[in-house]
Amino acid sequence: MTNFDGQFLHFDKLCSSQLDKLLEANLTVAVDTLDQVESEIQISWNSLQDSLYLKLYNLSQIWVITNHLQSVNDSPELRKLKEKYQNKISEFYVRLGQSKKLYSILKYIKANESEHLDQEAIRIINNEFRDFKLSGIELDANKQTEFKNIQNKLTNLITKFEQNVMDATDSYSKTVDLEYLKGVPEDLLAQYKINNNKYKITLHIPSYLPIMEYCENRVLREELYHQYVTRASEFNGGNFNNSQNICEILNLRHQKAQLLGFNDYTELSLFTKMAKDASEVLDFLYNLSEKSKEQAIKEFEELKDFAKINYGIDSLEPWDIPFISEKLQQYKYSYSNWELKQYFQLDKILDGLFKLIYELYQVEFKIRSDIPSWHPDTKVYELSKDNKSIGLIYLDLFARNGKQSGAWMNSMQDRFVSTSITKAPQATIICNFAPPTSDGIALLTFDEVQTLFHEMGHSLHHLLTTINHFNISGINGVEWDAVELPSQFMEYFAWDRKILNNISSHTKTGLSIPDELYQKLINARYYQSGLAMLRQIEFAVLDIKLHQANISSSQDYLELTNKIRSQIAVIPQVGYNRFLNSFGHIFAGGYASGYYSYKWAELLATDIFSVFENKASYSILGNKFYNTILSQGGLNPMLDNFIAFMGREPEIDALLKNSGIH
Repeated sequence: MTNFDGQFLHFDKLCSSQLDKLLEANLTVAVDTLDQVESEIQISWNSLQDSLYLKLYNLSQIWVITNHLQSVNDSPELRKLKEKYQNKISEFYVRLGQSKKLYSILKYIKANESEHLDQEAIRIINNEFRDFKLSGIELDANKQTEFKNIQNKLTNLITKFEQNVMDATDSYSKTVDLEYLKGVPEDLLAQYKINNNKYKITLHIPSYLPIMEYCENRVLREELYHQYVTRASEFNGGNFNNSQNICEILNLRHQKAQLLGFNDYTELSLFTKMAKDASEVLDFLYNLSEKSKEQAIKEFEELKDFAKINYGIDSLEPWDIPFISEKLQQYKYSYSNWELKQYFQLDKILDGLFKLIYELYQVEFKIRSDIPSWHPDTKVYELSKDNKSIGLIYLDLFARNGKQSGAWMNSMQDRFVSTSITKAPQATIICNFAPPTSDGIALLTFDEVQTLFHEMGHSLHHLLTTINHFNISGINGVEWDAVELPSQFMEYFAWDRKILNNISSHTKTGLSIPDELYQKLINARYYQSGLAMLRQIEFAVLDIKLHQANISSSQDYLELTNKIRSQIAVIPQVGYNRFLNSFGHIFAGGYASGYYSYKWAELLATDIFSVFENKASYSILGNKFYNTILSQGGLNPMLDNFIAFMGREPEIDALLKNSGIH
């Protein structure tokens, strides 16, 4: 692999006007190249690679950068730029997917060059035929126009949805006196303080969640809960309301699916996934629900009893649950999340995480302070294996205004190696942890530690690929219900005693987690695991059902939400809860009719990790995991990769064990 000189963008100098020029130039070249290809009588696979695919690659990379910057450093200029190009780019890709000439060229290549093509080329061509179907290649001219209009509308609505969530989150803050924050640990108070006795609370998770977990002021918790679960809804003056956007997105997806010959959007979505159909997915989810519900009911009853006896709460409300859960955990296991947090300093965690990755895959991380990024908090590392550079990773880990909430991995650049180009993969991990305190130390909760491991798993899947063509390198071309396998697999290492020793260091003593606290953590591992399982299943079933239903108003999706909740959940909700209005996973992310993927991939990940448990060394198994799964990109169906590693098909036992479901 070539070195990185000239391979990275100068994010610190990259402004919207420069992005504008890059987008215009690359889109123009891509359109002109498609025109040229469509004028050819015939063209070889290698020529197609060096012409059209190269231009598609260049366009996709700069568009990814534009979307990324808008999600982490939002500005009116970036929003305007995205609005300027999103329809143009959407229309271009619709045209590409409906190009009968390109379709015939690929058919000619498959018929005449197959015996000379490698496995990558065959996989890409087969994927292209599948994608042609999903782009409406078989539709007549009028329906193709209708398809294009639907795509454009969806693109705009999805952008508006995520902008509304960001704006609604940023728009609220509450300033209180210190007396309102009784119960919040001393070290956490520093992040709220704005002057001697004034403290500012926002709806960003690092600010919101500690109040819900520790603050004794029930009235304050209720107010914040109301603000959080009604974001981007008709409440609070109706600012940034996503209700109509949800209805339109669902309707347009349904129209698109029927236009392509599917019964509904769920059927369309599953066309490219591991799961065969909605029945298989729902059977899987309802089976997990049935196995989890009795345990979840007991957990909720325990919460209610504890709240009544110890805090005089006769009716346990949603804004009480994080607080009472934290208190019950302290009572049962004699430790608090705050106490545990004192052992997890970000720098130490990263150091231990990099050591784990080296043991697993012999991959090294080297800080690259000379490579510019989009924000001063972002750190850049170069990865190398066998003394060869293989990629870059950007870590943007702290919450701030103008940054989307949540945690995710972005592909910043796909690996693409051909006769005319050599590009190494680049990735970024985005989180919203609390910024470092005045002494420069950033502390993470144990849940956040697992989140960091999770996103690193996604990044490694993208960065450790050995596949050359960008269409199937890294996470590209991997079935969406399998893409969480490497990320969830990495999470489980955070529980390993050896790994915990390497990532923990107390803020005052410098010592790693003592045996007594570690045993408490292990004892509490499955604390409220039944409730957690049902919560994920509720979301997954609702996602499938929403995309099968006929939704014409917000009342329709609210009624469906309540129906699913009554079937699955054991915790009652208040009538004003509008969590769907900020549920970006299915309305602005890639999880539409695919939220079940977390549990589906967890089945695969827990099964594989069961082989790693209690091993003195991970290197041999890690090398096998690298060779059969991480490096393979979308070259093979993930089930084939899984069988190559395990020697059999997946089994559910490890998932139930790992979830604490008996």
